[in-house]
Amino acid sequence: MADDQPRPYAVITVADVYGQQRELAGKVESALARQQHTTERLEDHETRLRSLEAWRYALPLSTISAIIAAIAAVASTILG
Repeated sequence: MADDQPRPYAVITVADVYGQQRELAGKVESALARQQHTTERLEDHETRLRSLEAWRYALPLSTISAIIAAIAAVASTILG
């Protein structure tokens, strides 16, 4: 078989494998960094939602308390 003819098989060297391994390691590092950022954003989002929900559920209670206080003040004024 002459050297100018293509080989019927692929030649994969250790350098090729190492290069692919380094490329894959870079992609894994990038994915882990994105996951960490996403986790931080999710925790922040959860904290914000919890504070909004607490405020939302506290609002009707404070409104009822204000109405009762107003009625009590009016009744106190009327009854002397």
